[in-house]
Amino acid sequence: MRCWGYNKYGQCAVPADLGRCVNADAGLIHSVAVLANGSVRAWGDNNYGQCNVPANLGVCTSVAAGYTHTMALQQNGIVRAWGFNSVPAELGPCTAIDAGTEHSVALRTDGAVRAWGRNDKGQTDVPSNLGPCVAVAAGYYHTMAIAGDGSAHAWGWNTSGQCEIPQGIGPIRSIVAGSSHTVALRADRAVVVWGDNTYGQRNVPTGFGPIAAVAAGESHTLALRTDGKVVAWGRNDIGQCNTPSGMSACGQVSGGGIHSIAVTDVDCNENAIPDQDELPLHDCNGDLILDACNAVADILEDCNSNGLGDSCEKELSVSLASGQLSPIGYLASKTWTVQSAVRAQSPVTLTIRAHGDFGGLQEYARVRVGVGFDELALRNSFDCGIGGQAEQTFVLTPEQFNAAIGSDGALRVVMEPSIAVDANGCNGGTWIEASLQYVGARPADCNANGLLDSCEIAAGYSPDANGNGVVDTCESLFLPCPADFNQSATVDGADLGVLLSAWGVTGQPGVDLNSDGRIDGADLGMLLSAWGPCAR
Repeated sequence: MRCWGYNKYGQCAVPADLGRCVNADAGLIHSVAVLANGSVRAWGDNNYGQCNVPANLGVCTSVAAGYTHTMALQQNGIVRAWGFNSVPAELGPCTAIDAGTEHSVALRTDGAVRAWGRNDKGQTDVPSNLGPCVAVAAGYYHTMAIAGDGSAHAWGWNTSGQCEIPQGIGPIRSIVAGSSHTVALRADRAVVVWGDNTYGQRNVPTGFGPIAAVAAGESHTLALRTDGKVVAWGRNDIGQCNTPSGMSACGQVSGGGIHSIAVTDVDCNENAIPDQDELPLHDCNGDLILDACNAVADILEDCNSNGLGDSCEKELSVSLASGQLSPIGYLASKTWTVQSAVRAQSPVTLTIRAHGDFGGLQEYARVRVGVGFDELALRNSFDCGIGGQAEQTFVLTPEQFNAAIGSDGALRVVMEPSIAVDANGCNGGTWIEASLQYVGARPADCNANGLLDSCEIAAGYSPDANGNGVVDTCESLFLPCPADFNQSATVDGADLGVLLSAWGVTGQPGVDLNSDGRIDGADLGMLLSAWGPCAR
């Protein structure tokens, strides 16, 4: 959770122990968040009890913050509210909620829109002909909804045209409302703003890329790009548009009165693993979006649906680092978990580095990878970096490495210091880190047509009559004569040239005669032994 802008009431004082959040909203002068375990936390102005989260709230999925009240949507669809508010008894289960200054709106599971609370501007007068909707939003004194056909609807206060939907706006993905302006994200991911423009909140910047979500504060507007970066414009007298430098990729933004909040760590494939942790292995084109999510958007091919872009999967070079884990010492062990680890096809280089109390013979770190690798590292190396950084490199066989990958797909590197290693033994703190370099297992594209063989076969593009996972055109038509690569009915110099051109390459089953994963002397021997006309 990150917050910036006005903080007189502590609305940007994110609790130090907040932990990982999955949903959040900025109210006028308070903030609220849903934690990963479904619990809710709120902070900032509490004159009306809007930060007094009920003890029996249960597991929630989303929250909404107004001026004097706060709302939460429970996992079972029940809406709860606290502060200066109540919830209609007959509301029923809902799928979405939002809070205005002193009114609330909810979308029921049947698509009906309900609004309640202050109504001096008609903000709770839901049009009788609205029909089933898919989204709702509440401004200070106006309310919005998106119908099932993607059309936008608005009612309530309209002094600045905030309820006047622009003609030709087309179907929209989402809608949000500020004090007197409204923001929509169209189906083509373009941002459209209407209503008040006193502070330039309608002046959408150009050239900042495709947008994933939008948000609105009192008089400022925010957009979340598909790469997780936040862009803001409009009123900025308290820095509410000054996105913090160094902020990691975000998954949600929200605008309050004159403050803004963002939830970092995007999880676009909704697998409960922050995208940041998966990007080193699953960002084929380097656009900071997971390959799996790009595949859904038809930006990348992922024919086998394994979360890796096909174009990179065939030549997968893996380089990962844990970053500095601190402190490191006795009773302060560290475990580095690599989620969705890619199996190795080459020897794996594991490097352990440390700044710590490792200068003595009995000072070391026991390093374990699965159950097949257990070594002592950094023994009698350097104390606290004096004379150099403590570092040691190990090499694991592909078999050792692959066997260490758990049933959940994760690889865990455990670094456990000996009893003689003092976690507080260095000025400036202690730390340890690990890194891995190897060539990942690569599926075949034996005919070099850009499609993975497994996908060609599964889709019926190419036959595999013997069911061995190799496209038939990559195998000899004359059996037993697998070394006849060009299907000339003779094993000769042309076939030798094919084998030599693939020398040292891995993952080429059409040329790998002994199927050991390598093109080497063993394959050459088999080819030479079959030299001459093929048996029919």
